Amino acid sequence: MSVFHPSPSPFKAHRHRADDLCPLCEQPIAQDLVRRIELRQQEQQRASLAQARAEAEAKVEPRIAAALAEANKAAEAAMLSKLADFQAKLVVAEHAQISAQKEIAALKAAHDAAIELRVEERAATLKEERDAAVLAERTRAFEETQALRQKLEDLTRKLEGKSAHELGEGSEIDLFEQLRDAFQADRIQRVPKGVNGADVIHEVVHNGRICGKIIYDAKNRDSWQNGFATKLRADKLSQSADHAILSSNKFPKDKSQIHTQDGVIVANPARVLVIAEILREQIVRMHALRASKEAREEKTVALYAFVTSDHFKQLVEQVEAQTGKMLELDNKEQEAHRRVWDQRGKLIRTIQNARADLTFEVDRIIGTAGNGPQA
Repeated sequence: MSVFHPSPSPFKAHRHRADDLCPLCEQPIAQDLVRRIELRQQEQQRASLAQARAEAEAKVEPRIAAALAEANKAAEAAMLSKLADFQAKLVVAEHAQISAQKEIAALKAAHDAAIELRVEERAATLKEERDAAVLAERTRAFEETQALRQKLEDLTRKLEGKSAHELGEGSEIDLFEQLRDAFQADRIQRVPKGVNGADVIHEVVHNGRICGKIIYDAKNRDSWQNGFATKLRADKLSQSADHAILSSNKFPKDKSQIHTQDGVIVANPARVLVIAEILREQIVRMHALRASKEAREEKTVALYAFVTSDHFKQLVEQVEAQTGKMLELDNKEQEAHRRVWDQRGKLIRTIQNARADLTFEVDRIIGTAGNGPQA
């Protein structure tokens, strides 16, 4: 059977199934030819699809690339923006952290300073309380000692039958001796009995010239009398003295140790010497400054207010305490020297004995020991 090859015709290409007749020519179509036609058609379709796909891809790829590039650019820009925002937030956070650290450090420093201040205030308060307690205890002990001493003196006076005049004369002598020993460069003299005036006159000498005067009265009585201060004030005015000190073992009611009355300093005998040293120093300084009478009186008022204050009493207590410690140290040093001297004496005697034994042995060897040389 021959294969029919139709001539070109205006009919479109078409497909035939196996054992079919061609509708155009009504000729049977061979199966292998059908297969080849189908394959060719499939290849044409695949080629058409591939070409369409290639053309589509060729058209789409630039768009995709552009879209991808745009997307990448947008993503990069967004990423950079987010990174910039993050960095800005990080800087803000770092600044906030630094500020917080500074604030914490400042708060800690303020807290530490407040604690330290409270500790210092508490320590100062405790020291003041301790000093006040020590001062009160020392004052109480001193007053008790003075009271016991006064009782002892009263009992001694009663036993010995001494009069107030005799006791006063004894305290006057003691005061005179203390002042003369303490101020050897000054002129200090007792006023004879029967002569009006103070018991002791103290003329302050500076650079060979008299520059001031202090007068003293010594009272050792059973009770206080206001007339003691009134009389000494009159003596101060009559003798043109700079200061007047009344040494007394008795004081007005509710007063003790140091007191001013009628322009006169009333002091316990144990305090007189310290006050005299301060007043003498004031006289010398006022003389050196050539101060006027008004200035001297003003300084005197301020000085009297100071010597009668609790602060002055506390300072005197401290001086006395340190002086006592120094005396105790001197006694310990003397005792230590004495022990050293005793040990040194023993060593010297031991050396002398050893030297004598050594000399004897040498003399014995060379034959000069005993009654004469030996054969």
